[in-house]
Amino acid sequence: MIYKERTMPKKLIGQAALMRRLHPDHAKYQPLRESYRNSKAGFGGEQDFDKHMKEFKPHYPYAILHDICLKQEGIYFQMDSILITPAFIYIFEVKNFGGKILIKSKPTQFIRELPTGERKVMNSPIVELERKQFLLTNWLAERKIQLPVKTLVAFAFTNELMMEEELETKILFTNEVPNHLRTIPVENELINKDEIQRLAISLRNHHQEYDPFPMIETLSLSRDDMLPGVICPSCGFREMKWTQKKWQCPHCNYASTACHLDTLADWNCLVSKRITNSEFRNFACVESSHIAKRLLQGSGLSKKGERRGAHYVLEE
Repeated sequence: MIYKERTMPKKLIGQAALMRRLHPDHAKYQPLRESYRNSKAGFGGEQDFDKHMKEFKPHYPYAILHDICLKQEGIYFQMDSILITPAFIYIFEVKNFGGKILIKSKPTQFIRELPTGERKVMNSPIVELERKQFLLTNWLAERKIQLPVKTLVAFAFTNELMMEEELETKILFTNEVPNHLRTIPVENELINKDEIQRLAISLRNHHQEYDPFPMIETLSLSRDDMLPGVICPSCGFREMKWTQKKWQCPHCNYASTACHLDTLADWNCLVSKRITNSEFRNFACVESSHIAKRLLQGSGLSKKGERRGAHYVLEE
């Protein structure tokens, strides 16, 4: 049973918003673009892993949780996915890289060879897993749970893998994982169905999602770096106009009454969880304070304070 589904990470949501609001000539635009592309590919690989794991339905009780971040002894550690069985726990590290992957041992190295022939040394997912295995084992021990913790690296892209020799940590493609798990005997049962359920719920309750909002603080940007305007969802034009009680795109003539909601969402993840009438007018390019007031009040936001101290809360 799946106790926690995967959702789009806030980091990716924030990067997507920033791609819309940062000028392409800005010094941080190209590094952001590369980071966004990697984050998007990583999330796509994890979604591919989730799709294949839906095929795994063993006869024994189990629990699956996707994207779990825990804190142990002041250290945060994030696990792409975990599987709880009566006999062990599996931590999965999902990678999504194109090109050829050469895996060397002693010491373990992951080298990515691009179609151009260029080689890049990657951070070893095995080292990442060993750290998470250690921290999760300690997290469980504090709760008097003694379960072996196994690890597995899953590649979402059908890379050409070249391994010098077999490693202790299993490395598979995502579509191979369910079949591999079916071959592992579950004999020495250490916890029962009810205990698996309690552990899964405890893990879910202790999950602490990484929150990079507001992105301008995370990436040391300023409000002035953010391009204002309501963005057309049809053509991407960034200067929609509020006219005749609707947003109108002068570029493609798309019209809607709700386009400012995406603008408020951008403000929330980029700038602040609160917004004033004046800030909204400047960011959405609305001249009238009365129109801005009606739009903000009609957006389902909580209003706090009065007069000059009045503001609207985007996220409690």
